[in-house]
Amino acid sequence: MTNKISSLLRITLLAISFYSLSSCAKDDFDANHQLVDPSLSEQKINTGFTNQEVPIKADNWSITYVKDGVTGEPLKNKIGEPFKLSEAGVMELESGWLKMEKTADNKLIVSLLENFSDHPRKFIVGLVSDNKQDEITYIQSRGESYEIVKKDIQEVEGSKTVYSSTEGCSTVTLKNDTDLEKSFDITAIFEGVKYSSEFTSEDYGAFDWIGAADSLISMDQLIVDGSVRWNGQVVYKKGTTLEDFVKESSKEEIKVAPNSTVQVSGEMEYLERTCEYTFTIKNSSSGHQFPVKGIWKQKVPLSPHTILN
Repeated sequence: MTNKISSLLRITLLAISFYSLSSCAKDDFDANHQLVDPSLSEQKINTGFTNQEVPIKADNWSITYVKDGVTGEPLKNKIGEPFKLSEAGVMELESGWLKMEKTADNKLIVSLLENFSDHPRKFIVGLVSDNKQDEITYIQSRGESYEIVKKDIQEVEGSKTVYSSTEGCSTVTLKNDTDLEKSFDITAIFEGVKYSSEFTSEDYGAFDWIGAADSLISMDQLIVDGSVRWNGQVVYKKGTTLEDFVKESSKEEIKVAPNSTVQVSGEMEYLERTCEYTFTIKNSSSGHQFPVKGIWKQKVPLSPHTILN
């Protein structure tokens, strides 16, 4: 009998303890005192932004985590540690697309880069102040379209070089068995000659903002000795793009004397240059602008020459 009473007493004490713990847990999270306005608790956007202030309803607060909204995995800062911010300062994700600042007067300033993926980016920011807790959920989609609103292209001093080379050229043998001088089409000896355009950039999303249909962009024309030697568009993508020098309408001819055989080789005069560029890109729907910096290298065939052997 005594053992049964003792057991019942222990169960009763455990129940009371559990109730007390549950009550404490509920007190720790007071849903009636949120740290952010309910209208900001879930933000669905299709743009990036810079230095956006998020009002916090507390004199002192901390960011306890930033986590992936799909997997729940904590996101890390630039030094590989879980993202947390309690003192005044700036914290940035290791991937660079999110930056948060706690100012000396306890303001939260957020900067978010564009999401160029076709899949929405979802992340959750955890906030705490004394016994209050709150979360801000961001769901960020790709902007509908982007456009270049400004270009700054500067040719690197000393990078422009002109030289002659047999690169892309070939040799043909021409035989005239007639008693009359004869013309031969030798365009084929320049069929391997290419224009070359190469873009490189370390900036986030440098080549992701542009759509396939809009991949052609105009760059600064090439002027040699006062004459325009190239003026056109190039494909804007990471890496090298080649374009044929020989067009469908191109034709190079040479005359060969009667009853003779000659070998004809090609040689091309090339020009190479390197430019530094800064594009200002705008999210067409939101108006948010961001810079993209990089290097553009160009090789232009200037003048074909033939060598007779």
